[in-house]
Amino acid sequence: MSAPETAAARKPSDLAADLQTLGCPVCNHVVRAARDFFARWQYALSRDTAAQEKFAADLGFCPRHMWQLHKMSSPWGESIGFAALIEAISRRLAGIECDETAGYCVAKIARVEGNCAVCAMLQETQRAYVARLATFVSQPDGAQVYRRSAGVCLRHLGQMLALVSRPVREFLLSAASDRFAQVAQQMRAYAAKREAIRRDLITADEESASLRALIHIAGAREYSVP
Repeated sequence: MSAPETAAARKPSDLAADLQTLGCPVCNHVVRAARDFFARWQYALSRDTAAQEKFAADLGFCPRHMWQLHKMSSPWGESIGFAALIEAISRRLAGIECDETAGYCVAKIARVEGNCAVCAMLQETQRAYVARLATFVSQPDGAQVYRRSAGVCLRHLGQMLALVSRPVREFLLSAASDRFAQVAQQMRAYAAKREAIRRDLITADEESASLRALIHIAGAREYSVP
């Protein structure tokens, strides 16, 4: 059984609507895809022998995605779904020779970030979405929508810049620079009003400015593509 297809991968996104977020639309899309995947996969692991066997054959997921799967699972579901994986690891450990290569052989058992089925799925989800967004903002109507939006985080801005023409790169960089400058002004205004005990004058944009700045620098908190 292959990994369950995610709803986020099946449904075409409304890019104009996605850009209404104060965060990064690419991060949000990837986070939705991950949540949908784990919701479906934890259910499959608790009920489907083929899913359990595939999970064991793949040696699970990388540490980050194992913890995300755990967050969506119950102890009962994990006890059913993870047993074959744990048995597979036990067999591998039993077969390792006790020589100077033992440590290397043990290290090869664990998946690492960037080397698991979830990483691969999310990387492809991200690649496809960034490509669609790049095409969207290359059109006049899309550019107008993007200019009014909060834009994307730095990581996804870099990916988009590699896919568009020079005029669109100039537009994207200008929009990003203007947005960061605006957020910095909002952060300073928030701090000044707090210090002056003028909290009643703080706007919603000023109050959320530091969080929005962090998201656009580092990506969404739950974003999990290596």
